[in-house]
Amino acid sequence: MGGGNPLAGELDNVMSYLSNHVEVGNKILVIPFATEDSKLDGWFSSVKKSFEDIGIEHIKLLDYRLTNQEMQNEIKDHNILYFTGGRPEKLMESLIAKELIQAIKGFSGLMVGVSAGALVFCRDCIITKDEYYPETQVIKGLELVDFSVEVHYDGTLDEELFPLSNNRDIYAIPNGSAIFWDNEVITPIHNVSLFRKSNKQIFGED
Repeated sequence: MGGGNPLAGELDNVMSYLSNHVEVGNKILVIPFATEDSKLDGWFSSVKKSFEDIGIEHIKLLDYRLTNQEMQNEIKDHNILYFTGGRPEKLMESLIAKELIQAIKGFSGLMVGVSAGALVFCRDCIITKDEYYPETQVIKGLELVDFSVEVHYDGTLDEELFPLSNNRDIYAIPNGSAIFWDNEVITPIHNVSLFRKSNKQIFGED
């Protein structure tokens, strides 16, 4: 997901699509390591609102105080992993430090990433410049998919994305939009643009 506020209805289209890929009784584990502690309650409320609306009630926050093995067991015990937004480099550092990379790569259920959580799914995690990052940078991601994404896309950073798209496809996802990846098939949910070989094209729109 590119981002968006479920309390304002921005993610209604995305959650409607996801409702076809979850089952009542599924258990969600929220992985909040990209997020500042002060924002955890807000993220958890957001996830609860989004998924309770489509019938999922078991939602648990992964506790950073658990041992590495206990965290791995929690991952195995859930059907859905939800990665919050925040700082992608902080998330990757935590996943490496807690030895969770292999557990995530071996996870067979649904994985949902929002903002920074979506960035790290990619082989190349592109962090475009904003108020927190003075320069655009690329760091290694989880390599779950071989493309990259731009989140909170609003068209203002196209000149940053064009040269980066020479070596990788970049799906630019605005707030309220998402892409769904399933066995190499990519489905856009709401408006999405694709940057490829220094060109921009509409990949999905209403």
